Amino acid sequence: MTTVNSNEILNALDIYQGHWERLIWIGAFFAMLFGLSRLPKKKFSFATRVLMGSGAGTVFGMAVWMVSQTEISSSSTMADNLGQWFGLVAHGYLSLFLCVVVPMIFLASIRLVIHTPAEKQVSSLTRWKKRVNTGMVAISALIAACLGLFFQVGLVPGTNGEVFQWSVAEGAGILHVIADRIPAGLGLDLVFGNVVGLFVFGIYIGIAARRMSGKYMDTVKPVFDLVDGAFSVGTSVCKTIIAYKPMGAAAIMAYLTSCHGWVILLMLVKMLLVLCLGAVLMLLVQLLLSAIGGVGPAAFFQAGKAAMVKALKTRSGAACLPEAQQALAEGLGRNREITDVVSAYAISSGMQGCGALFPSMAAVFAIGLSNMVMTPVDVVLLAVVIALMSYGITDLPGTATMAEFAAVLGVGMQEAIPGLGAMIAIDPIADVPRTLINVTGCMANGIFVERMVRK
Repeated sequence: MTTVNSNEILNALDIYQGHWERLIWIGAFFAMLFGLSRLPKKKFSFATRVLMGSGAGTVFGMAVWMVSQTEISSSSTMADNLGQWFGLVAHGYLSLFLCVVVPMIFLASIRLVIHTPAEKQVSSLTRWKKRVNTGMVAISALIAACLGLFFQVGLVPGTNGEVFQWSVAEGAGILHVIADRIPAGLGLDLVFGNVVGLFVFGIYIGIAARRMSGKYMDTVKPVFDLVDGAFSVGTSVCKTIIAYKPMGAAAIMAYLTSCHGWVILLMLVKMLLVLCLGAVLMLLVQLLLSAIGGVGPAAFFQAGKAAMVKALKTRSGAACLPEAQQALAEGLGRNREITDVVSAYAISSGMQGCGALFPSMAAVFAIGLSNMVMTPVDVVLLAVVIALMSYGITDLPGTATMAEFAAVLGVGMQEAIPGLGAMIAIDPIADVPRTLINVTGCMANGIFVERMVRK
């Protein structure tokens, strides 16, 4: 007769109990996601629902992390298994953005050309608004990148890693970087996420289509309709994915906190504080630009007070555009025909906050969290990519989110994509300072360009 050891029985019972505990935790996790999906939209705004998702996921992940800190090996194993479930959902949600951001940049670059009014001779207004717009976006991206690297926003506290090094490895110089961004074929660029190559190739397609439309509009009209139709469908898909943010934020924070515990919360608070510092520095640059255009800081704030207050409340640059344009025309006495064009252009194609400041710092955070190191070449490339993508993400919903994915892909650090998940969780909070910079930026651009054109 075979005897059964009592220890074996206890181990079997522990394993059995562990399976049931794991199933209960997983069931509760998906029940939480389902509950977030059923939150009443009329009662809670979208930003509120995202923050509720982030909070719920944080609590859930912290509970799992606390279990993992126990000395019982079975508890630690269960916590690791639960973290894998959280990571599966979180990474799955992030992959949805990857599915749309690359082809949408390609389509947006084509639309950018075919829907730009043709000018036989480029006017002074067009030249100045594009130069100032591109320059200010690049400056905003550089400020955010430098601040993020200086304060090491993505580095986990207690680690001895580094996020920046001055030396450039062999083969990673400027020529190597340029070679990697040259269009290598539509299929390859889509697969490997070469957003710069896709953007450039899309521009060429748009130029060819618009050139042919002069004499052969009947022939190329289907191409115009196909691009517009595909972009409209893609925009709808983007909105659908963005609508899942409350659940996505919950899964992301559950995963991050189950892995890092309370440390990740400190990192996010630090990142938001550095972002606010970047917004202050960028505002100083905008005030300097306005001063060169003939408007002092006092007059700037007095005229734009209504637009700035509305920006802080609504977190929508487009909603604040009428107040900003009114401030430029009536409050500062600028030529409305010029300032309306420049400010609208800056809000749509050159958002210095949502399209540059935040994506640049988000990219640095994600790269640091992924234990990757940036070099001076990467910093310059990041600013260039963001300046280009500010035109490539025109009219896309969720501009800041799309821009941060494009920024990381543009510098060739696809491995850092998982680190962008934390940015989705804090998106409603970060939206406050970056929207303010969008609005003050469109005003500063309008003041400076109006002065240059008037000369």
